[in-house]
Amino acid sequence: MLPLGVVIPTKNSMPYLPRHVEGLRSWLDLAAEVVVVDSHSNDGTLDFLLANLKHPALRFTSHPPGLYASWNHGIAQISSRYVYLATTGDTITREGICKLVETAETLVCDVVISRPTFCDLSGQPGPATWWPADDVIATLDVNQPYRLRQIEAVIFAVAHAADALTGSCASDLFRTEILQSHPFPTDFGLSGDTAWSWMHAAEVSYGVVPDRVSTFLRHPTSASVTEKQSLLAARRADVVLRAAMDSWRQTGVMTEQTLPSALWEELMAWLTSYLDAKAAFDRNRRSSAPWVLNPRAWRNRIQRERATKQLHRLKHTALLRDHAPAT
Repeated sequence: MLPLGVVIPTKNSMPYLPRHVEGLRSWLDLAAEVVVVDSHSNDGTLDFLLANLKHPALRFTSHPPGLYASWNHGIAQISSRYVYLATTGDTITREGICKLVETAETLVCDVVISRPTFCDLSGQPGPATWWPADDVIATLDVNQPYRLRQIEAVIFAVAHAADALTGSCASDLFRTEILQSHPFPTDFGLSGDTAWSWMHAAEVSYGVVPDRVSTFLRHPTSASVTEKQSLLAARRADVVLRAAMDSWRQTGVMTEQTLPSALWEELMAWLTSYLDAKAAFDRNRRSSAPWVLNPRAWRNRIQRERATKQLHRLKHTALLRDHAPAT
C-alpha cells in the first residue's frame, strides 16, 4: 500500500463514471484512503458509486457546487502523505501512480507533474496539446524523473502564465500538507489550479516525470454561471505573480541575488504585453463583425505572438544564465 489518499470530486458525473471506475479498479487497492466529494448530484452519480466503487477506507462527503472549494473540502479529509485528485473521466495506470509516488519520495517533491494522453468522449486518443510540462521536458531534456530548481519553476510559471504549470491535476501528485496549507483559490473560475501554480511557484518543490501515464478527457465544461463570472473578474497573471514575488522577497523565499539572473523585470514586462494583447484580441474576436476584417485585431494578434516569442526567448536566456558556471 502507498502513503496515498485519493479524492474523487463528482457533480452529475454519470456520463463519465463507468469508464472512470473501471480505470480506478486497476490501482485503487494501492491507496490508503479514498474520499468521494459529491456536489449535490441528481443524475444517479452517488447510487452508481455506492454500487460499483469498492475500497476498505472509502468515505463519502458532500459539498455545495464549486470546483475548487469541493477539491479543498476533500483534500482536508485526507491524512495520508500524498493526495491524488481522480477527476472523473481522467485515468491513470497502476504503474503511473506508483511512478508519481516514487518520484515524490525519492526526489523529495511537493508536487510531481506529468503529461497525459488526450482522449475524446469515446475514450479514443486525440490530438495532443502542448502544455507547460511538455516545454519543461523538452527545454531541460528531461528523460528521467527530475526535480526542478526553484528558479526553473518560477521561470516556467511566468513563461506559461496562460496555462497551469500543473497541467491536468489528474496527471499529478501532491503532498497533502502543501494543499492543506495552500488550498486552491476559489475566485478564478475553472482556473484555480492555474492561479495556484502562479502563487506558489517558488514555495513548492516540483518533480517532473517524462512518461505519459494518464489520460485527459476532453469534454464540455460544467462551469456554473458563478464560476464563469468569477473567471472574468479574476486578477491577471502579472498581478498575481508580482504580488507573489513581493511576498517571496519579504519572507526570504527568494533573494535579491537570485532575481537578476532570472531576468525578472524583462519577463514580467513581456508577460504584461502578452496579456494586454491577448485581452484586446479576445475582445476583437467577440465582436459581431469577423475579426479577420479588422486591422486592429490583426495588430493585437501580432503583438500577442511577438510577446509570446519574447517570453520564451527570455526563458531560454534566464535558464542559460542560471546554469552557467560561476566565474
